[in-house]
Amino acid sequence: MRAKVHRAINTVTLDVGKPPSSRGETWKTFTILYHGFEDLSTGQDDGIESPSFFCNGEWWNLTIFPCVPCGGASEEHVSFHVFHNSEGGASATFDLGVLDNNGAVVRKSVRKEYFFDEDDGMRWIIFMKRSYILDPSNNILDDNGTLKVKVQMKEERDTAFVPRNPFQRKMEGIFLDETSSDVCFEVSVVAEEEGSNDAASCDWFYAHRLILDTCAPMLAAVCGGSDKGEMAMATITDVKPGIFRHLLFYVYGGKVPKVDLKAHAKDIIDAADKYSIAGLKLEAEKAYVRSTEITIENVMDNLLYADAMNCFLLKEVAVDFIADNGEELIASDSVSFDDLPGHVVKDVLVAITRKKKEVVAEVAYDDKTGTFYAHGLSLMSVSDLRKKMFAGGFDADGSREAMIKALSGGDTESISNDEIED
Repeated sequence: MRAKVHRAINTVTLDVGKPPSSRGETWKTFTILYHGFEDLSTGQDDGIESPSFFCNGEWWNLTIFPCVPCGGASEEHVSFHVFHNSEGGASATFDLGVLDNNGAVVRKSVRKEYFFDEDDGMRWIIFMKRSYILDPSNNILDDNGTLKVKVQMKEERDTAFVPRNPFQRKMEGIFLDETSSDVCFEVSVVAEEEGSNDAASCDWFYAHRLILDTCAPMLAAVCGGSDKGEMAMATITDVKPGIFRHLLFYVYGGKVPKVDLKAHAKDIIDAADKYSIAGLKLEAEKAYVRSTEITIENVMDNLLYADAMNCFLLKEVAVDFIADNGEELIASDSVSFDDLPGHVVKDVLVAITRKKKEVVAEVAYDDKTGTFYAHGLSLMSVSDLRKKMFAGGFDADGSREAMIKALSGGDTESISNDEIED
C-alpha cells in the first residue's frame, strides 16, 4: 500500500524594509511534509509522490525514494526526483532542501534543467544519508516523525499566456479526413479463435501521402504508387485496427492516451518497430517499463524481448535487476541463462560499474570539441543518454553504444577491468 503524503504548502514571504538585492530574482517556495518518514516504504523502487504544485505556468511534483542503495556507498541514501506534469517542454531552476525542526537547511542543492515533455524528470540520486535523517541528535524529524522538505522554484519574469503554435491542432484536424486524403489503409486482423477464418475486425483509415512520406516513410512505402487523382490503397493484416489508429494518430502529431499506452504497450512497440515510428516506440517502451514490475520469474523474458525489439530502456532495467539480484538469480531453479545473448554480459558489467561509480548525469563536457567525454557517457543511464541525444539534435532510438559514439564525436571508450575493480 502506498504511503499517504503529504501536504504541499505554498509559502508567501512579506518583506519589511528594503530587501537585499537579488538581481530581480524571485522564488516560489513549497514545503512538503513526509509524515511518518521512518515507516515509509523502503523498497529501492518505491517512490512516493507529493501532490502536484504549480509554478511558471507548469505543474510539478516531487517524488521521494526513502531508502536507496547506491553502489559503492556504504549506507542507504534518500533520493529525490522532480517530475514535470504538464504537456510540452519547460526550463526550471530548483533549490531543494531538507529542514530541521528549527527551520534551518540541513542539506540543499540547486539545479537547473530543461524538461522535454510531460513526465520528464530530474533526480538527486544521492541526496543525503537515511541514517543521518533518522538520528534523533540531528533534530530533523519532529515528534511525529515528519520530514520537512523545501522546494524553491525560480519564477520567470515573463509568464504571460501565449497560445501554443496551432500547427499540431490543425494536423490533428485533418486526421482521417476522407475528403482531402489520397491514401486509404484497410486494416484487418483474423479472429484468434481456433479454426476461424473470419476477420475479427476491419477498418479503413484515410491518410495523406505527403504526411506519410515526411513522418512515416516505412508506412508510406506500403501504399506503393498510384495514378494521379486516384486513391492509393494498402492492406494491413499484422496490426490490430485500434493499434494502427494510435500509430497513425501519432504520425499526425497526436498523443496516445497514457491508459492506452499502458494497456497495449507491447502491441504498440511491435507496430511502431515494424513501421519505424521511433518516437511512439519509445513512449510505449517507457509506459511498459513504468507499469511492469521486474521479478525473478519474468526478468529473463523481459530481457530477451527487449534485446529482440531493441528496447534499450527496458533492457537496462532488466540488466540492472540482474546486477542487483545476482545471488537470488543464480540460486533460483526457475531461471535459465541458456538463451542469454553473449553481448548482454557487457551490459551487466556497465550496470555494476555505474552503481559502484555512482555516476548519474553529471559528466565532463569538452568546450573545445563540443562533445561529452566518452568515459562519463559509458556509465550514464539510457534515459540520460536519450535526453542528451535529443538536445543535440540526434535520433534517440539507438543502442547505448550508438548514442555514446554520437555524443562523443565517434571516440568511444570501453570499460576496463580496472574500472570495475576500483
